This record gives sequence, C-alpha cells and structure tokens, in this order.
Amino acid sequence: MSVRNAGKTIREARIKAGLTQEQLSEGVCSVLSLSRIENGSAGVSPVTFQALMAHAGAPCEVYPIFAGRTDFDCFYTLNRARFYLGSWQLSQAYKELNKLEEWNFADNKLYYQEYLYLNGQIQVRSGYADHHALYDLFSSTLHITRPEIDYSDFHHLLLSIVEIELLIGVAQELLYLGKSDLCYNICSQIASYLANAEIDYLKKDYLYAKYAIVYTKYLLEMKDYKKALAIADHHRHKMVQNSEDSPLLELTFLTSLGYYYTGEVETAYTYFKNAFYAAHSIDSYYAVMCRNYVLNEHMFVLDDYLSQMDDIPQITFPMKKAINTSDLTDGTYDFFSADVLTIGRLIHELRTEQGLSLTSLCRGLCSKSKLSKIENDALQPDVFLTEALLQRLGISERGFTFWGSERESRLYELKFKLTHTRLLTNEQIENYLHQFHSLITKKDNILMQRYTFDCNLLSSSPEECIQNLHTALAYTLPDFDIRFIYNYHLSHSELSILNNIGFQYRNIDGNKSKLYFAKLLDYLSVHSLDILFINSVFLLTLYKYEHSLYTQHHYHEAADLFTSSNHQLLKGNLATFGYFLFYYCQCLAECQQYESATKFAHYACSIQELYELNANSEVLKKDFLKDFSINII
Repeated sequence: MSVRNAGKTIREARIKAGLTQEQLSEGVCSVLSLSRIENGSAGVSPVTFQALMAHAGAPCEVYPIFAGRTDFDCFYTLNRARFYLGSWQLSQAYKELNKLEEWNFADNKLYYQEYLYLNGQIQVRSGYADHHALYDLFSSTLHITRPEIDYSDFHHLLLSIVEIELLIGVAQELLYLGKSDLCYNICSQIASYLANAEIDYLKKDYLYAKYAIVYTKYLLEMKDYKKALAIADHHRHKMVQNSEDSPLLELTFLTSLGYYYTGEVETAYTYFKNAFYAAHSIDSYYAVMCRNYVLNEHMFVLDDYLSQMDDIPQITFPMKKAINTSDLTDGTYDFFSADVLTIGRLIHELRTEQGLSLTSLCRGLCSKSKLSKIENDALQPDVFLTEALLQRLGISERGFTFWGSERESRLYELKFKLTHTRLLTNEQIENYLHQFHSLITKKDNILMQRYTFDCNLLSSSPEECIQNLHTALAYTLPDFDIRFIYNYHLSHSELSILNNIGFQYRNIDGNKSKLYFAKLLDYLSVHSLDILFINSVFLLTLYKYEHSLYTQHHYHEAADLFTSSNHQLLKGNLATFGYFLFYYCQCLAECQQYESATKFAHYACSIQELYELNANSEVLKKDFLKDFSINII
C-alpha cells in the first residue's frame, strides 16, 4: 500500500495489458507525467491512480495515498456525495459537492469531472427535464478526458468508471432527445465493454444496473416489452442481492412497466406500489414522477389510499456548466513533498484533530509502538488493521479500496458474503466460515473477532449467542464495560457485536437490552462520526432497538425512536429502514395512532417486497387486519 509502489503497480498493469504509455495515459495525464510516475520521480493521486488502473483493466479502484489533506477531503467528500445521491437525499448531496468548489477540486481535473457528473445526476433525480442541457453537461464533462470521443465507436478505448457513467448519462439524454439509434449504439458498446472489463464485481454489477436503466427505457420505446422486462428484472434482483439501494427504485418501476406491457397488470401494479411507497418513505420526488407517469399513460386505476398520498415537493438545483480545465492538474504531485498524505499520516492527522492518544486508538488492535511506526511511515499496516483504525476515528473505509494481497481479497469476499446472509442456507454459511477460518491464525485478533462474531449465525440459543459475542469482543476489548462506552473509540465489528448483545438480551433481560442500546446511541451523540460510518452500523442499532422495545411491549418508547434526525439517518439504507418500519408501524397501532400506523405499514410492506421479503409483508398485512382491523392494500 505504500506510495512508493504506485508507479511499479501501474507499470506492471500497463505491460500486462500490452499498452504503451501513450495509450494508457490518454485522457488521464500527459505521457511525461505517466513516465515520471512509473519511474518513481512523481507521485499519483488516488483519483488518477484509479483512472490509470481502470484504463489498464486492472481490478483496483483507489490507492489510499493522497497529495495532501485537500486531496483527501475532495476524495472523501465525493464519496459522501455519492452516498447521499444514492439514497435520494439530493439537498445533502448538493451541499457536499459545493464544498469541492471551495477547495478548487484539489486542482485535479478528475475530481472536477466527477463533481460535474454527480451534479448532473442530481438534476436527473430531481425531475429536471431540460434534456438538451443535461446532454450538453454530460458530453462536455466527458470531453474533459475524452475531447475527441466518437459516440458511435468507442469500444477500443480504455475507460475509467466515471467515463462509463458519463457515457450512460449521454445515452439516456440521447434517448430523450429522439436519437434512439445512437442511444442503442452506446448501450451495446457499454454492455460489451463491461463484459470484458476487470472491475470489482460489486462495482461492475452497479454499472450494469445503471446501463440497464437506460437500455430498458430504450427497449420500452422500441416496444420490445419482453426483453425490457427481462433486463430490468434481472438487474433489479441483482441489486437486491448486493443490497445496493441506488438503482433499485428505478429498476423496480421499470420492471413494473415491463409487466404491464406484457399483459401482467396485477403484478405490474404490485411493483409500481413498491417503487412508489419506498420512494415516498424517504421523501424522494421519484414517487411523484412514478405516479404522474402511470396517470399520464392511463396505466392503472390507482387505489384510493395511494392516490391520496401527498406529493413530495420538488426541489430544484442550479445547473452547473463545465469550465475550462487547463488550470487544473492531471493528479500527479511531487513525490517527496512534505504535504503528501500517506495512510499513516492520515491516521495521525485524524487522531490529533480528535485529541486522541496513541493508546486510546490502538487499544486491543496493535501495540502503541506499532501505531507510532505506522503514523511515521516506518511500517505499513495490513488492510484489516487500517480498516479498524479508520473506523475508530469515525471514518468509513468504504470510500476507497485497498490494494491488498490475494489472501486479503479472498477474506474480503468471504466477509461480504457472510454479511449478506439473508439468501444463504446454513450449509453455505458453514462453508464460508470454514474457508474464512482456514485463511487466518489465532494471532489475527481482528480477523478472529470477525470469525467468532459470524459463527453466531449458526448459534442455537440467545445464551449461546451472548457468550460467543463476549468472546468475540474480548479479542480487541477484553475489559470492556458498556456503562463507559463513551470512553472508547470503536470499530465497525466492535459496535456490531454490542448491537447484537443488546438484541440477544431482549428476551432474557429487558433492562440489559435497553442499557446496551441506550449506551450505543449515547456513543453516536458523543463522538464525531462521519455519515458514511454512521450509515454502516448505527442504522442497525435503531432497527434492533426498535425490535427489542416492541418485543418487550414498550410501544410508546419504541414509537419515540422515530425522531426527525433518526428518520434522516434511516433514509440512508432502505432495507434497514424497512425492518425498522415493520415494528414501528405496529407500535403506532398499539398506541392507537392508527392514521400514522397505516401510512408506515404501507411503507414497511412495500420495502419488504422491494427486497423480496414477501413473507414479512404478508405477516404484517395479516396482523394489521387481525389486530387493528386495518387493511393494508
């Protein structure tokens, strides 16, 4: 992970791909800059590293070394903006992007390119309808790195992730402008490109989903309804499997259209309702866009409840226009500059800004001397230690991908699979756990903690679960006391363990359950945590606390958990929000708040069905009818 290996890594990837320096650098940086990077006389920013590796077809996204603090701030803020955009929180996304203007995009044209692309996507998701302006924005943004691109023939190029996204945006606007043939040509080339691209499979699935949205719209316009349905539904299901919220609402609505035009009107209406209510639950204008479309096309007779739902207000944003980028750099920097921010220096800066001692940060993870060496660039931490240190500092590691070993890559893959257990059998879980255990040793305390935690997936009783969870926690925090949680700085795994301990106590000791969850929420309020990190763990805290209070019949307390600030947090993950609402709506009904209970029950059922949890939806509908005489349609 050292910056000193960046040039070598790029050179090896280039040679493996059979490319010249001229070919690899095209659209990213000058040949001279690439030559200096490869020979070690110049450093390379993460965004430029990403672009070069993407051009080489190498499975690497971001190199965690930055030209300086502003470089890191731009990089991380773009990831934060993507999160808000993906969860349809457009105002927050817009505010994040405006920060980059203050930093002059770290003088990096690739940051500026991504900034423009995301601003364009805000316009699209807000319901902005000036397709000429959007086409001009996406095409001019693409021209920052591809000034001579031919939309009818670009399959031979080596494209970055943002360039692919921009081409998808161009294709969509061409379709709206009546240039369907060129839209189809772009879509076909993108599909072929992705099929052969060496991209991380989650990122590839996401790009396929974005492509599928546009291609499905094209197929619907061509009246190829069966193929449109097949494409939309396939990629909708893939997003469910990957727990990827961002394209899911659109793919669900397009699946609805596919069913409608193939004559399955009842099924079509179900998918439409799911898209509508899910969008409405997070205050997304997309709910209005969906309803207006079906009304304008005279597709369905809407049921009374849905038709009377309030419109979500449309929020508009000023359109950005591409400016001359000649004053911006291509992301190279002075290798020996004092401003260069290695992962160790980043950890040091964040730690000192928060007033943390070395001892407080490294407790249970590594020795004080090891952390000191990491911060001084005398030692490179492994991927999992780096991840834990950043998380304890309130930063999500999900913003960047580490260039790890084959072992580390395999462990990450297994960790992802074990996190998404909803669709796994016990046999599959056992197999993944066995593979995970075979790759680690008892000295790997962070990984042993994760393994022990995941073993709980097969535990048979709450008592056994609690014992295993305490064992897992002890790998890094042997003397932990929940009463003094605010004295600690905790990783994602540690917080997840505490969440689950509190949850397991719900049927054993209600007071202990409430203690754990109350202290976890205290931790959230006391510590400075980034939204990307909050989203990864504290939404589960809210859901599990809601579930626990419901189980203990503390309905009023459970209902009080849904504050405006908590609602803002819960919007960040639709699946978790759906679980939360499953119990929240029942608590409201138990408190005789029937009007609100009915609304949130509609939300809960639709989100459950959106994530293919139809059995949960049916249970909730039956219980509402049986217990409260309320019919959830």
